[in-house]
Order: sequence, then C-alpha cells, then structure tokens
Amino acid sequence: MRTYQDLDAVQNDPAAKAAFVQSFIGEHVSSAPYKIAEDADRYDRQQNSGIDRFLDAMADIDIKLRNIRQKSPRPDTVKSNSFQRLNVQRVSYSLTNGITLPGAEASKAALGESFDEQLYRLGYLACIHGESFGFWNADHLDIFKLTNFAPLYDEKDGTLRAGIYFWRLQPEKPMHAVLYEESGFTRYKEECGTFRMDGVQQPYKTKTTTTPHGGAESVEGEGYGLLPIVPLWGNRNHQSTLVNLKGYIDNIDLIVNGFCDDLRECAQIYWLVSNYGGMDDTALKNFLQKLRYNHIASVDNAGNNGGDVQPYTQEVPTQAREALLQRLHNSMYEDFGGLDVHCVSASSTNDHLEAAYQPLDENARDFENQVTKFVRKILKIAGLTDTKPQYTHVRISNTAEQVNMVLSEAEIIGSDLAIDLLPNLTPEQKEQAKGALAAESQERETIDDDIDAALGEKTAAELSHEAN
Repeated sequence: MRTYQDLDAVQNDPAAKAAFVQSFIGEHVSSAPYKIAEDADRYDRQQNSGIDRFLDAMADIDIKLRNIRQKSPRPDTVKSNSFQRLNVQRVSYSLTNGITLPGAEASKAALGESFDEQLYRLGYLACIHGESFGFWNADHLDIFKLTNFAPLYDEKDGTLRAGIYFWRLQPEKPMHAVLYEESGFTRYKEECGTFRMDGVQQPYKTKTTTTPHGGAESVEGEGYGLLPIVPLWGNRNHQSTLVNLKGYIDNIDLIVNGFCDDLRECAQIYWLVSNYGGMDDTALKNFLQKLRYNHIASVDNAGNNGGDVQPYTQEVPTQAREALLQRLHNSMYEDFGGLDVHCVSASSTNDHLEAAYQPLDENARDFENQVTKFVRKILKIAGLTDTKPQYTHVRISNTAEQVNMVLSEAEIIGSDLAIDLLPNLTPEQKEQAKGALAAESQERETIDDDIDAALGEKTAAELSHEAN
C-alpha cells in the first residue's frame, strides 16, 4: 500500500494527483483489509459465506468426478448469528450508556447530542472491520467505514495524514470521491473512466468578518492545523474480530448443516434390493419413487433366485457432533472474551457473576483503551478540554443479594446513601423515598419536642408545689 509521501510527491500536479486518487482507491478495494471488511459485513448480516463456499466447492468436485453437467439445487443453509451477537455484546457493554468526561461537562455538551450514538456505531464498525474513522465536521462527528474510506498513513510515524472517501450509487453510475488533507478537502468525479477535479480545494471551516453595520466584510477559510479524521481501532492487534471468530462460526455452520443433510439423505430408512442386478440407475430411481409415494412394491420372488426387497433403519450419529458443537461454542466465547449467559442462572451469586464477567472485562479494557485514544484526539481537534473518558458498563447482577447487603449496612452508611445504592429503584423513586424519610424524621422531631415541652411543664409544676 502506498503512503502519504506518495500523495505529497504529486501535490503540484493536479492531473497526476487525480490519477493518484483513482488508482489508490482501486488499490484499497483490492487490499486484504478491505476484503476482510466486506466478509465481516456479510457475517454481520447473518449471510455467512464460509459454509456456502465450502458446499459450492464440494459441488464442483462432485460435478468433475461424476461428469455432471449442472449443479443440483440445494436448500438454503442454516447460518449462525454468533458474529453479530458477540460484537454487539462487546460494544454495548462499554458504550450503550455513552461516555462521561469528568470535570469537562462543557466539552461533552460541545461534542453534540448525537456523539454517544455515533461513537457506538463507530466502535462497532471498528470491531467488525478492524478499523473505522471519525470525521470531526465542525460541530458533530461523522462516520467513515473502511469499505468506503481509503486511509493514507505517514510512513515515518504511522499517523493518518490524508484519506479518500469514495462512493458509487449504482454499478453503471460514475464514482465520486473526496480527498481529505490537512489543508482542506477536494472533490473528484469520474468522467469517461478518468478522475477529474470537481472544483477547487475547500476549507474545513470558514471565518466571516462583519462590518459594524452587520454586513459581511470578508470570508476566510481555515483548518484545524491537522487532519480532522481520526482512526479508531477495534483492538490492539488492529484486526477484525472476524479473524478470531470465522473458524468457529464456519465449523458450527458445517456441523449443523451436516445434521440437516444426514436427515434428508438418510431419512432413517433405506432399501436393499436383491437379484435386480439388471436394473440401471433410472430404473432404481423409479423403483424408489414408487416405494416412497405408494408404500408398496411388486416383487417377483419365483424360483431359487427370486427377487427381494428389505427395508433397513439407520440411526443418524449425533453424540460426537453434539459434543463438538458444545466444545466449539464454549471455546468461541472463551477465546473471544464474551459472557455466555448459559453459564449463569437466576440463583447465581454476585461473586459467581463477577467471575463470569471477568473475560468480558479484560477484553473491554483493550477496546476502551482504543476508544479513549480516539476521544482525546477528537477533543484536541475540536479545541475542547482534554480529559480521559469514563465508561458505564452494562451488567446483570443478583438484585436481591445487593438489596439485602445495602439494607444490612444502612445503619452504618446512613439512610440517604443506602437509598442511592439500591439497584431496584429508579432515580425518581429514590428521591420519593428520601422525601418520605425526611418527612417522617421531621414529624418524629416535632412529636419529641412536644413531649419534651410537656415534661418540662410538669417538672416545673412539681418543683413549685414542693416549694409551697
């Protein structure tokens, strides 16, 4: 793959620069990361390509060996949805509740209302593609996928210095592209198979100077001082999660569809035809069809060499494959670092749940480390206060156990803090509970004051009586 330095070498030649943009897009589309990202999109849509490729290859071998002219139709394959499920679990665990910027609430507000939603989508694409790109567009975050953005990295320090966003609405329509550089962006359009500039380079921001009477005096373009596009990696290996999961998913799909084929081909019964050696394949197929639909056969068993037809039942082997399926399932969750809900139950203690979440916590830290780097770079580009984001994890817990623990410690930590720690109450319910406690405490204090006053009057009366 070419680098930013290759683009910089043709900066002063518009025709060569347009040719570079076109050729680099073709180079990116044919690259291994792009092919993996395309495959990941198919698995994400539960259109797993592994099982179909395997069955097509087996069909081609069968055609060549048996000299069959065309493929016989086959039913649609059963495909696992584990790829989407595991990636959704990893991303939602860290980003469903958004991020917080401690001590920089104004910076979080300046990122825009949609920032958390865009960050979630960006993180998901980073996991399944290995890399995604966030474009800080003046006051909000836009998303670029690896399948429509070709990055140009600096060969000296590995930083992203430029990139090309490209799209084509229909195969017969011309391709459009936008070259993003530190100084601005330039549009390109395909004409007769060749890229040409569609206007001059545009700045990322414009600054308008107004006259004292409110009229526009001048409009000047300006940039950010650096490229406003930041890459987000899904993990420290900078690779798609499909690399880890594809083998598991393909083998699970193969075993499940093997079950279906066995049941369809075996049908748990087959027929042994004796002394019918003169029958060709066509005659045997017709004979079998009559058996299937009529459930009766005419057999000539006259003489010592009479014909005979005997049915035999056949059990489909399941134990070995069931054991392998379970082993693949367990290993897939263990290697990926996911939470398998089948490992916990309603009676699981919080200690058990903590142990079940440990692999997910470990892998979430790796993912969150990449997100933290991304967010801090976006804050720098936007000119906002730099701070380390914090994440609120989405977890299941034994609520009854937590409530009992909080209630047992209420006398030590105080009623208000105990109410805040109760996991089964909403924020509104917690405020109502605090208000009710405050009212009850006030009423109790009023009653105590009345009692003290009454006792004080009684004591004064007694002392006066004794004095008399």
